[in-house]
Amino acid sequence: MINEASSSTPASLQSLPETSGRSRADMGQADFIELMLAQMKNQDPTKPLDPNEFMGQLAQFSTVNGIEELKQSFDNLASVMISDQAIKAAGLVGHDVMMPGDGGFLETGGDIAGQVLLDQSVTDLNIRIYDQQGGLVRTIPMSGQAAGRVRFKWDGFMESGDPAPPGNYKIVAEVQVNDSVQQAAMEIRTRVESVSLNPYNGGILLNLDNGSTVPWEAIQTIM
Repeated sequence: MINEASSSTPASLQSLPETSGRSRADMGQADFIELMLAQMKNQDPTKPLDPNEFMGQLAQFSTVNGIEELKQSFDNLASVMISDQAIKAAGLVGHDVMMPGDGGFLETGGDIAGQVLLDQSVTDLNIRIYDQQGGLVRTIPMSGQAAGRVRFKWDGFMESGDPAPPGNYKIVAEVQVNDSVQQAAMEIRTRVESVSLNPYNGGILLNLDNGSTVPWEAIQTIM
């Protein structure tokens, strides 16, 4: 009968300490080195372990261990950044921000404002406001403008002089460069109604008063 002392398992491996609260599968670098030393002590004398192979295994373990630690550090950093963004985004609720786009929400007695982004001088600029059915509600002439950001505001009144009903409106900036009429990019002032988390990547989303939802990174100006 073979007793425990003559077991085929090397004594050095049998005496490997087990850290309290940690499974044997969760090996640290010290455990790995102890196993490698035990392997060297119990190697077949006729087939000694290649030192280069030993060093290669040690280097591989160190690389994997370093990558895991680096990943954990990045995960912690990302968690802190998301938490910080969530706190800042929550503070935007009820405030106005400038967002790229062409849609604005008109409140009763309110207005819609924004700015046109011109990459060159134009000989003529017109702001046209359309309702949800595509009907032209108002045209705001702004004449020639130099390159840069040109602010505008619609007071909420139609061409007839009557107040426009509350709701969403489309804003188009038409510019004339020489004999060519084009549309220019814009940023519209809008209000942040609430904040939520993107269910796919955990990013911060802003829910705006015009019914759209945009990522936190889309904010251009906080007003």
